Amino acid sequence: MLKYQYIAIEMERYITENSLQQGDKLPIIETLISHYKVSKSTIIKALKLMEDKGIVFLVRGSGIFVRGQSRQGYVNLLPSQKFEQVDHNTSPAWRKVVGMDIVGALPEVAKALGLENCSKVYTVKFVHYLEKQVLCMEQVFYNKDIISYLDKEIISNSINNYLKDVLGLKIGFSDIYLNLDKLNTEEARFFGLKLGDPMLCKEIIYHLTSGQPFCYSKAIYHYKQAKFVIKGNSVNSL
Repeated sequence: MLKYQYIAIEMERYITENSLQQGDKLPIIETLISHYKVSKSTIIKALKLMEDKGIVFLVRGSGIFVRGQSRQGYVNLLPSQKFEQVDHNTSPAWRKVVGMDIVGALPEVAKALGLENCSKVYTVKFVHYLEKQVLCMEQVFYNKDIISYLDKEIISNSINNYLKDVLGLKIGFSDIYLNLDKLNTEEARFFGLKLGDPMLCKEIIYHLTSGQPFCYSKAIYHYKQAKFVIKGNSVNSL
């Protein structure tokens, strides 16, 4: 975990433990620099991460303020572009790697990544948890022509830094698709539910700044756990 991520988690814990409410002011940047003994840029990155997650909002010239907390049991629907593995000891929402392989892309995956059928892709399987309850099962596919090497250590740590700093990729935007469907036999067995029970499927296609897709994610959510919040950072109109 990088220093700015640790600071963001510590500040979020501080907000929770002190029962801070929306509008409560946090220490100024200079105080945070002194407290955590890091550079200004590290604090700025931590605050940006918290702002993106809807934990704080920044008012230029006034300071850093707490944003209203999400309802209990709800998770952020919109993904960050961070591709990070979260530590379950410090976060209520986390994921675990349960499998990794190199496979030929099935038509659905090939179409999402703009590949020919059976092109080689990395596939990684995750189980996501929220407050120790299974939230969803996710399978992620990486275009092997773009990401030439992956292993479990990279996946389990900071893949975002690997993609940007080691491979030099410029991560751009993502497209999200949601649909309601019914569980198949494998999915029902995994969740301990019945065949044909409802489920929510969330698909995400991640693109480079050039517009080329490089990562495709498909997650199946337990219908009793599928509670989401979208925290927008700007409002153009009402």
